[in-house]
Amino acid sequence: MVRQKYIPLQIFIHGFQLLISVLLVSSFYAHYGDSDSEFISVRDFLSDSGNTNADQSQAIQDAWKALCAGKSKSLVIHANEVYTLLPQVFQGPCVASNPHIQIDGKIEAPKLVKDWGSNKPENWLSFDKVSGLTITGSGLLDPHGESWWSTVKFDSRPQALQFNRCNNLIYNGLTQRNSPKNHISISNCVQATLSNLHLIAPANSPNTDGIDISLSQQINIFSSAIQTGDDCIAIKTGSSDINITNVDCGPGHGISLGEGGATETVENVHVQHCTFTGADNAARIKTWPGSAVKVSDVTFRYFRGTCAQPIAIKLDCDKIGCGNIVLEHINITSSSPKTSPSAICRFADVTSSFVNIDMKCVNHADLQGPSPSPELPSQYDQPHAQLPQASAPHAQARPFLSFL
Repeated sequence: MVRQKYIPLQIFIHGFQLLISVLLVSSFYAHYGDSDSEFISVRDFLSDSGNTNADQSQAIQDAWKALCAGKSKSLVIHANEVYTLLPQVFQGPCVASNPHIQIDGKIEAPKLVKDWGSNKPENWLSFDKVSGLTITGSGLLDPHGESWWSTVKFDSRPQALQFNRCNNLIYNGLTQRNSPKNHISISNCVQATLSNLHLIAPANSPNTDGIDISLSQQINIFSSAIQTGDDCIAIKTGSSDINITNVDCGPGHGISLGEGGATETVENVHVQHCTFTGADNAARIKTWPGSAVKVSDVTFRYFRGTCAQPIAIKLDCDKIGCGNIVLEHINITSSSPKTSPSAICRFADVTSSFVNIDMKCVNHADLQGPSPSPELPSQYDQPHAQLPQASAPHAQARPFLSFL
């Protein structure tokens, strides 16, 4: 059911939280910028040779342990430094209440899959159970995912960066490119702010989500550019109180809600002031048939840009339904000449105002045929597939947002 109704613009409920996060990041720069005694450096832990991947990996682990133990307030990777790291787990809990990592240099993985070692890691870099962690800087994380895309199946590829059980997290300013799978994973976290990030991968790179969120609450994402081959941001089940604002996304599939579980909920999600170009869909909510996933209290507000497919907004819910979905000030056009995008929804309670596309909602299963099954793995999961060209670092962001 669609109710055309004017809904006043609500104050962004986490705006104050975002402001505090920005001030906290700024205070780190101010506090640590004047005293070298506050820093430890990875190079201080290198062996005499320090030239092998194993040496550099051990050095950063030793530096992390010193930081976590409270022996310094900040771990620094300087702008002229490049480290090649094997898969790492930075384990907490820490003695330090607010460990800080400043990355202005480059951290990369081995360029060939065979050089990652015999194990099959789930992540390249993982932070586990580290509360109060702040990572800032202008540096680059490059796991060289291009060597994985055509040779290793999806389920066996590692995520680039995982934060698991990391409460009160701040991640600001870095560039990440060419992840083997998704670039950032947020799982089992409470209160995290991600800002001023640039995530890059080719449009045809498989399963390279920008940010995946699962089983997490109070997550804020703002002022970032995400150019990947899959979801810009995927909000999976068990997540709530998610705020996304001023994000430029594209190319790829956009922002997706509702996948990843059978019985959990996705609720209280607010996405606003986002721009996208050439997204497959502008917005998409998807719950699989027969699941008990409940999506509710979702606001999409102030969207602009273009979509590549005829369906700009797709709200595809199971019979349990999606409740209180609000669309306001949506201005989406087609990237194809002489084509007008449309919107469809199934089993969704939608309120819309100032939306420039036609919306058709039904509450029966026969909407353009049965709901599609989950997407099969990409063609790049097969060996010998054509390898996408890797993205160059610091490529100019193209605005785009979609919801897959």
